[in-house]
Amino acid sequence: MIRRTLFLKIFVAFWLTMALTIAVFYLMFRISSAESLPERATRGAFGETLTLYSESMVRIYEREGQQALEQFVHRAFKESGTETFLFDEEGRAITTENADGAVAKVVQNAIDNPSQNPPRTFPLFQLGLTRATWARPVVSPNGRRYIFAVRFRQPAGPPGFLTPVRIAVSILIAGLVCYLLGLYLTSPLKKLQSTVKAFAGGNLDVRVGPEMGNRRDELADLGHEFDDMAERIAALISSQKRLLADISHELRSPLARLTVALELARKNTNGKGLSALDRIEQESERVNKLVGQLLALTRLESGAESVPPETVVFEELVQQVMDDASFEARPLHKGVKTVVLDQCRVRGSAELLRSAVENVIRNAVRYTAEGTAVEVALRWHMETAVLTVRDHGPGVPETELQHIFEPFYRVSEARERSSGGVGLGLSIAERTVKLHGGTIRAENIADGLLITIELPLAPVPATARQPVEKLPVI
Repeated sequence: MIRRTLFLKIFVAFWLTMALTIAVFYLMFRISSAESLPERATRGAFGETLTLYSESMVRIYEREGQQALEQFVHRAFKESGTETFLFDEEGRAITTENADGAVAKVVQNAIDNPSQNPPRTFPLFQLGLTRATWARPVVSPNGRRYIFAVRFRQPAGPPGFLTPVRIAVSILIAGLVCYLLGLYLTSPLKKLQSTVKAFAGGNLDVRVGPEMGNRRDELADLGHEFDDMAERIAALISSQKRLLADISHELRSPLARLTVALELARKNTNGKGLSALDRIEQESERVNKLVGQLLALTRLESGAESVPPETVVFEELVQQVMDDASFEARPLHKGVKTVVLDQCRVRGSAELLRSAVENVIRNAVRYTAEGTAVEVALRWHMETAVLTVRDHGPGVPETELQHIFEPFYRVSEARERSSGGVGLGLSIAERTVKLHGGTIRAENIADGLLITIELPLAPVPATARQPVEKLPVI
């Protein structure tokens, strides 16, 4: 199905307009010529010339004979290209020069059928597809009756340059002009579209201005306005990233000093106030963890982290993360179980991928209901490793699903605070997966939330990709 693009609309509209203009011009000229030529042939200078021709032919024929008449006809044809004929009152041809049975037939038909519909009476005008014929009766000074006929050199319709072939060529040329005009009008929009798509994909350095060339129209102004907007957005994002990085680095030093001070305080309290010190240490560890997540997120967003070209045994990595998560889930009366673990090899950083998988699985353990287990499955499909993590929790409102991968976003602030979350785990997972060329998405299912991670597989022999069923880890 052809897309109804702006280019196609402009091209078709302009081409149809020009084609209709050419067609209407042709028809109007043809109608105008068909209506006016009979009148021009009977009055005015043109009609006087034809009358003079007819009287001259009759006079030459009666006074000088047949040979002089033929010379006159030949000379008239050479000078003007107009064919002249002379017939008697019965329609028999007198001239033999330029003899043409078609003209004689027209004259004879007018004589034999004067009352036909439409009537064929004199003066007679016959409009042909190529050349027009005109005839009228002439009476000599002696009273003898003749019929004078003339066939014009040029067609009676449109002029020579409006032939069907030339009209078709004109329409094709108009189509080419409209095509180029459509390209000229829409190419900046295509460039702007690709630039906006790249900008939305995270490339904040793209600009559309250099693609506009020397244009000085409204589309060029739109491109420059986009560049100004992109500059401001890039500056704001860069400033935000620098702020997060600076704050994180600055917090590390006082947190380290706070840890040392806590140890000294424990030694000097003699067992008094230990509960308060434990609380301070717990909050300090939480802040330290937050700072570590901020630093990791900043490195991922700034591009400082690069993906090493190493092969990661993904199913072993997932199994290790599941073992750790299962150990932490037991005291909470929860579990983590394996549905299936296929052998998958991916290219990238084992440390970063471990962090991403760990954040997703720990998040599922946090919200799954007591007495239930988080279900983890790893499958390979169409050169892709597909990891799914399903919990049995309350899920996420549909209107907020698209926001859960944003930094510091919380579906329920009270619930996040009670669980110790700050809204960075899924953000780090999302940035890490994208860094490895994959995708991550979340969707509500019957009684919980399902998060799916897809990563491109590393090239491995097909025999290495055999599904391996593992016993559930409870």
